[in-house]
Amino acid sequence: MRRRNVLITFVFMAVLAGCGNGHEPHAGEDGHGNHGHEEQAEGEKGASGKSGEHDHESASEESREGEKGSQELALSDEVIREFGLEVREAGPGSLSIRREFPGEVVFDEGLITHVTARVSGRAEKLLKQSGEQVSEGEVLAVLSSRELARVRSEFLSAKASLELARATFQRKQRLANDQIASQAELQESRQALSEAQVKVELVRRELRTLGMTPKGIKALDLESNESLARYELTAPVDGTIIERHLTRGERVSANAGGDSPFVIASRDRVWGQLSIFPQSIDDVSPGQSVTVKATDSDASATSSVTYVTPLMQESTRSARARVVLENASGQWYPGQFITGNVTVETVDADVVVPQTAIQTMDGGPRVFVRTDHGFRARPVKLGRKADGKVEILKGLSAGEPYAAVNTFTLKAEFGREQLKHAGHSH
Repeated sequence: MRRRNVLITFVFMAVLAGCGNGHEPHAGEDGHGNHGHEEQAEGEKGASGKSGEHDHESASEESREGEKGSQELALSDEVIREFGLEVREAGPGSLSIRREFPGEVVFDEGLITHVTARVSGRAEKLLKQSGEQVSEGEVLAVLSSRELARVRSEFLSAKASLELARATFQRKQRLANDQIASQAELQESRQALSEAQVKVELVRRELRTLGMTPKGIKALDLESNESLARYELTAPVDGTIIERHLTRGERVSANAGGDSPFVIASRDRVWGQLSIFPQSIDDVSPGQSVTVKATDSDASATSSVTYVTPLMQESTRSARARVVLENASGQWYPGQFITGNVTVETVDADVVVPQTAIQTMDGGPRVFVRTDHGFRARPVKLGRKADGKVEILKGLSAGEPYAAVNTFTLKAEFGREQLKHAGHSH
């Protein structure tokens, strides 16, 4: 049956060729009557100033021009369903133009804590190493501090003087009530008590300044003289020790400049530092959306640019764009290499189709336009591409139906038909 149809078609084409010998189409015409004249008339109408009609007619002209050299494949509705072809109507859309930049995960500077000693002393014990996780209040090192021992001794002495002054005042008060002691003696003891109380409070505040807690100060009465010099350097926050600049026996100065004994950082939130090279520096700005992906794992996140450095780094000749990454799950590690896809622009286009609608045939891009009997492979001119979508500049008009997905099956069918025709021509 199929061979019979091919034979009938071949005879029909021969008859048409014989009928056309007496009239060859002019250059620019496709053999369909006055089609070329209609295009010229439409062009003149557009030039008359009717912009709306001109746009519509121009699109129609492009579609008709696309028919030249295009190929049509007859397919039944049943076969179309079997192929899983999804037909959509061409129309406008938006494209998110992205740029990809390399980068690295670093600690959030706001979550880095330099641990310093509040007293001078010598390191006697080191309890934590770099890389260890610590909790707030956990002891990192023990120092021996003469300064702390002196202040603690002053506090104990002041407390003893206070107790003596309080006992003296109470005794003078009883004697005055019995008219044995004079009011002057009572007033003198009251003054001594007040001064002793002030002294204790002053030394207590000094101890608090040196980092002692109220509980620790209260416990001083129970400590031996040997423990007065003991100073515990504790972690002020939860985090990871990323640096340790202290060895046993090393002298530590109170709040001194230079390296801190310990540096603790939290990974609950980190930064992605993207390298922006000169040719792209004007494209990146705060607020732009960014998709961050790790190069060595499946870690990914969506964030936004929060800051772009105004200066280029001399060593790399690049600027830095900062992206904040929430890291409660711990998937990001400082030092980890990443890529950041930054949405630098969102543009609107008159005709946008999914990338899956485009197939390459005969050396150029094609879109499969739905016809009454199947599909026509129409040449198109492509524009910008982004997010799996592509702009059509020419060859497909808004409102035209086209195959959006599974178009590789159509390409295969067209190829098979071409082979059949090539075989018949021989």
